Amino acid sequence: MGSKRKHKHKVIKGNKKLKGHSGLVKKYMTRNAAVKKLQLSLRDFRKLCILKGIYPREPKNRKKVQRGNTEIKTLYYTKDIQFLMHEPIIWKFREHKSAILKIRKAYAKNEKEKGGSLFSQRPVYHLHHIIKERYPTFTDALQDIDDPLTLCTLFSKLSRMPHLKYGMINASRRVLTEFMLYVIEARALRKVFISIKGYYYQAEILGQTVTWIAPHPFTPKNSTHVDIGIMKTFLEFYLSLMSFVNFRLYGTLNLHYPPMLPFHGKSKKKKQKVEKNEEEESDDDDEEEVSEADRIASLNVKLFRNKVEENDQETSIDMHLLAEENQQLQDWQEEEEKKKKQQNLFTGSKFFLNRETNIESLTFVIRSCGGEVSWDKVTACGGRYQESDETITHQVVDRPDYKQTYMSRYYVQPQWVYDCVNARLLLPIQDYFPGAKLPPHLSPFDIETELYVPPEKKQLLARQRGELPEEQLQNPEEESDSEEDSKPIEMPNRFSRKKSLARKRRKQRALKRAMAEAEAENRDDMEIDEGSIKRSKDDDRKEDGVTVNGNSKEMDTTSANDGENSGKDSETKPVKERKKKEKEPTIMEVTKGKTTRERRQVAEQRAREEHRLNVMMIPRKRKRIYNMLLRKEKQQERKAATLTYRRAVYDAKQKMAQQEQKKKQQQTDMAKIN
Repeated sequence: MGSKRKHKHKVIKGNKKLKGHSGLVKKYMTRNAAVKKLQLSLRDFRKLCILKGIYPREPKNRKKVQRGNTEIKTLYYTKDIQFLMHEPIIWKFREHKSAILKIRKAYAKNEKEKGGSLFSQRPVYHLHHIIKERYPTFTDALQDIDDPLTLCTLFSKLSRMPHLKYGMINASRRVLTEFMLYVIEARALRKVFISIKGYYYQAEILGQTVTWIAPHPFTPKNSTHVDIGIMKTFLEFYLSLMSFVNFRLYGTLNLHYPPMLPFHGKSKKKKQKVEKNEEEESDDDDEEEVSEADRIASLNVKLFRNKVEENDQETSIDMHLLAEENQQLQDWQEEEEKKKKQQNLFTGSKFFLNRETNIESLTFVIRSCGGEVSWDKVTACGGRYQESDETITHQVVDRPDYKQTYMSRYYVQPQWVYDCVNARLLLPIQDYFPGAKLPPHLSPFDIETELYVPPEKKQLLARQRGELPEEQLQNPEEESDSEEDSKPIEMPNRFSRKKSLARKRRKQRALKRAMAEAEAENRDDMEIDEGSIKRSKDDDRKEDGVTVNGNSKEMDTTSANDGENSGKDSETKPVKERKKKEKEPTIMEVTKGKTTRERRQVAEQRAREEHRLNVMMIPRKRKRIYNMLLRKEKQQERKAATLTYRRAVYDAKQKMAQQEQKKKQQQTDMAKIN
């Protein structure tokens, strides 16, 4: 019996391959098999995969990969697991595991000194080689910076947690403030948007767009649905990545790194390397807490530059090389001018922020556009001037009833700052006074091919292009004439929309009929003109003595004997012209024919049939994607239709309210006069 059994360990039997030993089965590997092969715990394996950037894969045919098993399992590429086997950080994991066992054993025997010495001598690993491996160029690191910034901002807002070292929270705050200070110095901020999730920021750094989200200034609650262990691993990798990126970015602007911030000077006075700073902050649990006031004060600090000989020679572009691409060059120059205007949007302006506003966000945005910021000493340290300063141009207030004690400055709401940055120009201030009804906060992250464009967005685009004057934009409601205001306004509904569509269709049909009648009349006129021209030609030939058969006739002697010069000239001119025409080569004449037009219903039916045939020709694999895209288009069209309808209803209600208010005012004026 033993000789008849099949040996599974043999891959080749003669010239045949055994089932399950080649193809897709060998391409993938389950998570349990990978853990056994690497000889790691599940926790360490998960951590290693996050650090190395290896993630599970979804096969096309799961049943075939799992050898007939339909149970859903976590699968990895076999080549990825073989790549992990050569990682030196695995040995550090094993050393760390054995060191922790020794420390626990020492503390269990009440040998505190031994346990403390073992804890201080525990193995520490670095992620520098992994970062260089994953990001071979600096542009690759900049392209992948969105998620690190978002996670660092999230952890910077967290409070103390039992399973999270406070050193990691402080390190995330340090890294984030350093990056924000670079954006301020480079003036790289381009877009800002406030949503329910938080504050969206977009900066342009060395030609790469970086977008991240910052939560609202409220401490988030610790939820049990989130696995903090996995988040900590991501944060550990992102902190080392951000320290590398910040060091390189500060070098491009010739800035000293690390910058001397208020909360850095408390604990560290000596210059140390970035790597040592990173290790100390991540390992020390008893580190002092970095308060919000210190973080706000650090955003208002001027950075020191290294002393280097500056070259006054400006880099110039050879314009003759770009002569072929004039349109692209003009677009590029216009975009550069807009960016420069945005970078110097608040230059010469001094802002004072009230305590109820988001001081951190406003300071970051205003300083990124060249403005000066300050606040009261009670709210946070770092303010450069007090509220009583007469040189303040704008005071940001977020309360409806605020006493405007100084007449030399503008009192505005915080939305004015964000809208000006997105519009790249200073918007009219009267719409943003304290207590005023604010205009809608439009998102700058719009797709160019959007179906519905609100009227406020159209107005803003017109102002950016310079099509509308400032007076018209500042008071758009006053543009309407008194005659239009006196007319009664009807609320739009579904029936009125149908009626308006029917009217448009009738007008289009009437226009088509009129066009067809005009074309028919033109054809008749052309035919009549052609017939008259032919007759006149025949008459001229008969008068001149030329027949159709080619036989010549003698000219009338009466006209020749006539002594009047005018008669002779009139008879000799057509003869000369005719001789010239006979000498010229004959030209092919093109006569206007009758055009046949299809009926609209026939054309639509033919288009429908063509579309149906095209859909039938789509392969089965791609038909699902086509149906998904079709559904999305229909949803967008429905959304656009509902938004236009709602906007029409809203505008009608606003006009009705204005008319009622005017009527009441007129009645009160008449009562006062009487």
